[in-house]
Amino acid sequence: MKNIALALAVMASPAAMSMQMEGFGANYYQDDASVPEYNTNKDLSPHVIVGDNVFVMEYSPLADIAKTTDVTINKGDQASWLCLNSKGVNYWFISDNEMGQGNLTSIAVARNERTKGCYSYSDDLSVTIKGIPLLNMTLKNISSSFSDTSDAKVFRYCNDTKIYGDFTQMNCLQYNLKDKNVEGVIISQITTN
Repeated sequence: MKNIALALAVMASPAAMSMQMEGFGANYYQDDASVPEYNTNKDLSPHVIVGDNVFVMEYSPLADIAKTTDVTINKGDQASWLCLNSKGVNYWFISDNEMGQGNLTSIAVARNERTKGCYSYSDDLSVTIKGIPLLNMTLKNISSSFSDTSDAKVFRYCNDTKIYGDFTQMNCLQYNLKDKNVEGVIISQITTN
C-alpha cells in the first residue's frame, strides 16, 4: 500500500520527469563565450502572461506556471523547465538549477514545429518586451531596434538592471538567426559578480 501511495505521489508531482530540452530550447545549454554581447540602455524585462496570470523573472516559481497550465516540470542536470506550444510558437520556461531556486530565470521562444516535451496550450500565452520585436524579424529589423548589431548567427543584448553590493543583475536578450532571419530568442536574467 505504501508503494502505491508513493507511486501516485511521484506521478502527481509537477517535477516528476527528468529530461534535457530539445528543439530550439536546447540552445539554452550553449554557453559560448564567443557570442557577441552588446550593452543597451533598453529595458529588456519580459512581460509574461500565461492564462490569467502575470509571471516575473526570478520571482515567479516555475511550479506556479506548471499549476496554471496543468503540465509537468522537467528536471535536467542544468535546469528545470516546461515547454508550451501555442499558435505555432514554442515557449520554454526555464529555472537554472544552480541559482534559480525553482524560479523563472530564462525563457526561450521559437516558431517551429512542436518539439518533444512541449505541451499544447490554448489559453492566453504571450511573452513580450516593450518596444522590442522578438520573432518574425530579420537582421535589418534588429538593426533598427538596436544601435549595435552583428553578422554572427547568435548575438545578445544585455542591460544592467540592479546592483546588490558586489553583484549585478542583468537582463539579456539573445537572438539566434538562420539565413539572417530570427529563428528564436532566449531571454535571461543573470546575476554576476
